[in-house]
Amino acid sequence: MANLILKNKIGSTVEIDLSQGATITGLHLGGEDVIKYPLKEDDPKKGYPSALLFPFPNRIKDGTYTFEEKEYTLELNDIDSHNAIHGFIAFESFDLISHTASKLVAQYNYDGYKEGYPFPFQFTVTYTLKENTLNLTVDVLNSGNGNMPMGFAWHPYFGFNSCAIGDMTVKVPRRRKIELNDRYIPTSEFEVERSEVVKLKNTILDNVYFFEKDTDVSEIELRWKKKKLKVSQKTGKNKLNYFVLYTPASRDCIAIEPQSCNTNAFNNEEGLIILKEGKKAKFEISVSVEG
Repeated sequence: MANLILKNKIGSTVEIDLSQGATITGLHLGGEDVIKYPLKEDDPKKGYPSALLFPFPNRIKDGTYTFEEKEYTLELNDIDSHNAIHGFIAFESFDLISHTASKLVAQYNYDGYKEGYPFPFQFTVTYTLKENTLNLTVDVLNSGNGNMPMGFAWHPYFGFNSCAIGDMTVKVPRRRKIELNDRYIPTSEFEVERSEVVKLKNTILDNVYFFEKDTDVSEIELRWKKKKLKVSQKTGKNKLNYFVLYTPASRDCIAIEPQSCNTNAFNNEEGLIILKEGKKAKFEISVSVEG
């Protein structure tokens, strides 16, 4: 299937591949190409670029968890660290619900066939393009007959025309930096970091954070020359209260990943959402470019 396109009169465009998890494969805002896809030309799945991560983001230790007094085992797809990683919808085919010049709605329906996650759900993503802003909304419906544990994240890599990120800075609000062990699992320790502008030259990031400040919307800003790329996420109860910053070895992009829960949330329950039968959860993210 060819990529589907959103576009507007000022030249902003979005490219979406429904056959690979409704992934954004191109994003042009404010006169700039601002998303990196793929990370590796011969392996589009490498690094999960732009992937929608559900029913859990990041890692589940040993791929095992207990929910309502029953133990479950997920596929170990992070072999080196012996973890399950990034859910299982990232590269699945989505159904097209609607498509106009500026809006696309796609859906993935899961019937609970995996033993490690026997909880049916309906996952709907809506991409809306308005001027130099892309809005992303995810609606999750528990379509099963009981409660379901869940978490969500979006996994995009941002930059400006693949320029070196050493020439960029990232502005981040007050936050908890969560300590991870050598398997990238939280240790329960954390350090509070103040709001600051971080220079990316010679800086290596691979961290999970929790927003310290209680606001309705939290924002991270990537700066380059006179341009600003803002990633905004709706925060609050059962919303996107975590994020990841990661600088890949290529040094031409940075992952800024809105996330609803901590790593290993199915076990530590930090940010874990328990969605009741017939109920919905909603997540809202926007990306905009100024300057």
